[in-house]
Amino acid sequence: MTRHVMLDLETLGTRPGCVIRSVGACSFELETTKVGAGFYRNITRESCEALGLHVDPQTEAWWAQQSEEARAHLEPDQRDITDVVEEFHAAFRATGAACIWCHGATFDVPIWDAAAHLLGLRSPWKFYDVRDTRTLFDLANFDTRTIAREGTHHNALDDAIFQAKCVQAAYRKLRS
Repeated sequence: MTRHVMLDLETLGTRPGCVIRSVGACSFELETTKVGAGFYRNITRESCEALGLHVDPQTEAWWAQQSEEARAHLEPDQRDITDVVEEFHAAFRATGAACIWCHGATFDVPIWDAAAHLLGLRSPWKFYDVRDTRTLFDLANFDTRTIAREGTHHNALDDAIFQAKCVQAAYRKLRS
């Protein structure tokens, strides 16, 4: 079985170069319903801004309207972005994954890659190993609302796990 990783970020912007508040990821097998261990870290806003990452006022206002539970998940155990990037890259390598997935071709991976680049680090995946959930869902005519949602919306790990389960279901639908 080929291993894959789903990446989800919670940010203060919507384009590369924005502040990253948390990263969540999980390994999964495309051909089964198995979802593996998760990775979750919160990142200090200050370490992102010191790196030169920006805050989009509209995204910051959007966060103010999200649930208290979602906002509260961003607070505990915040770490410097440098440490988190290095930890996640090591965790990704440890999975032996062939591909990294994200929910939107222009969001999670490009934002992550831009931050890693500013740190002088290269992401551990090849550009041609990036996969996009929305394209798969469109091709499979798959409605994500058919999958039971667990956890907190806008918690990066909960979102990554849900997205991985949706990819598995859409893949099964395409293969049937």
